[in-house]
Amino acid sequence: MRTGNGCSTASPCAKRSAKGVRALFEPQTVFNVRLYAARGPAAGPTRLVIGGLHGDEGLVTAPIIARLAAEELSAGEAILVPSLVAGGQYIGVLTAEYYESAAGQLLLRLIRRYTPAFYFELHAYGQQSYERLTDPGRVNKIGVPHFIELGNGILIGSIAPLLRRRFTIADFCMTIEVPNWRHEDERINESVLELLRIALACRDRDALMQTYRARYPAPVKQAEELFNRYYRHFLRPF
Repeated sequence: MRTGNGCSTASPCAKRSAKGVRALFEPQTVFNVRLYAARGPAAGPTRLVIGGLHGDEGLVTAPIIARLAAEELSAGEAILVPSLVAGGQYIGVLTAEYYESAAGQLLLRLIRRYTPAFYFELHAYGQQSYERLTDPGRVNKIGVPHFIELGNGILIGSIAPLLRRRFTIADFCMTIEVPNWRHEDERINESVLELLRIALACRDRDALMQTYRARYPAPVKQAEELFNRYYRHFLRPF
């Protein structure tokens, strides 16, 4: 049986999300960025979800994250940024150049302000990029592991190593790549929302990982193995 927040009733997240007072997301503007923020009545982690980090990816990510803002939060804090930039220059987030750019500096300011324990980047990729992003030889070609398909072209992996170093060992950081040529497919959007709803429902890292492992056993196992191989078990996935 599934719950409205994306967790099964047997998951650690569902067990901890008791019915009661919940917080609604409210629109805000921070550093000239439009976002949604909510603070639940109970203690919990801070979550930061950001889309549209470069180029025109916000056209795909903004509607998904705006829908997430219709959810309610029972614990902790959540900040949802539908699109960091609108039609900005496309600079790859794997490069130091990105974090020196206006968009990258803005991203770092938001991370410093909120110090999230759960951090999600939502990207959109073109059909021609699928093989490159999922190529097992990617780590040898550009120095980072390839993405794992969750299903329906949705890819998951960790964030750029340059940025991951700014988080603690215990933080959870995930990149979600959405196929931009299928962005109007409700199955795609709902699958991405399920991933993010689980993060809103979970109150700690262990519960989040347990729920992801139970919901997506094969792809999450693959992604964890790649992460551990790359970081030599120094960090906990992701």
